[in-house]
Amino acid sequence: MNATDAAGSLAPVVEARGLVQHFRQGRYSGRRVVHALNGVDLAVRRGETLGLVGETGCGKSTLARALLRLHRPTAGHVFFEGTDVTRMRERDLGFLRRRMQMVFQDPVESMNGRLTVGAVLEEPLVVQTRMKAGPRRDRCLELLADVGLPEDSLDRYPHEFSGGQRQRIAIARALANGPEVLLCDEPVSALDVSVQSQILNLLLDLQKARGLTMVFVSHALSVVRHMSDRVAVMYLGSIVELSDSLSIYEAPRHPYTKALIAAIPDTDPARRGRRIPSTGEVPSPIELPAGCPFHANCPVRVGVCSVEKPPLRPIAEGHLCACHLAGA
Repeated sequence: MNATDAAGSLAPVVEARGLVQHFRQGRYSGRRVVHALNGVDLAVRRGETLGLVGETGCGKSTLARALLRLHRPTAGHVFFEGTDVTRMRERDLGFLRRRMQMVFQDPVESMNGRLTVGAVLEEPLVVQTRMKAGPRRDRCLELLADVGLPEDSLDRYPHEFSGGQRQRIAIARALANGPEVLLCDEPVSALDVSVQSQILNLLLDLQKARGLTMVFVSHALSVVRHMSDRVAVMYLGSIVELSDSLSIYEAPRHPYTKALIAAIPDTDPARRGRRIPSTGEVPSPIELPAGCPFHANCPVRVGVCSVEKPPLRPIAEGHLCACHLAGA
């Protein structure tokens, strides 16, 4: 039984099977290989928010980009509604770009500052539709209203807005062609704390109003808990645990997940002094360790952990874990 089977009876809208992503460093034949994704299986159900969480460099942003085919995978497959998009030519990916879009971490980097907001919002309509100028402007005004920005924003430039407003513009652009799936890559981590909740609630409202499926990437576990129906925990390019949000936070089964959850600041003074297990130094993605990727830092490891990589397997209904000791 693989991760897709255990995800439930609902057919996934987006699916990864055995996804591998390598990047080469350097310019010469002896250059090193970064193992960013190492055989990821993942199924995203229609209408849900799936959270991807883990420390910086674990591969969660690479996975989100691979699902959108911004990277061509080294091995494995990505399916959108059953269609394998892995080896498609770029010019044939238009249908995927219309139906699945991404909101990036930094809106300054993801939009052309020389264009007005109106031009930024019109760009996907120009590229992917035959909509004429008048209807395009009407559509842009609708998008601004959807994200809570005034009509006069169309003729202004991105630098004239605050960070939160720029992220609203980025969300509006992602929604321009009515996608069914929204990939959110750390969408609030560059914003002030006071603004983060506004953007998160906006995303939730848009998801409800439009029936969106979302993949939400973040290193902030409290944010992922607030946003997600299910959570996939990543470590060194692999998913080590996947379940519904409540189970992940209330009854984690993988030692790495337990350490992450224990590290969340607690407002209860009676529990603030509890010992927080360390996740240790993450091994290099260039020289992957044998066996379980977490075994060097695992407080409960046994002999097999340093030799054999555990598969992501079901240990309870809808709960997957990649640990030799889980369910024992």
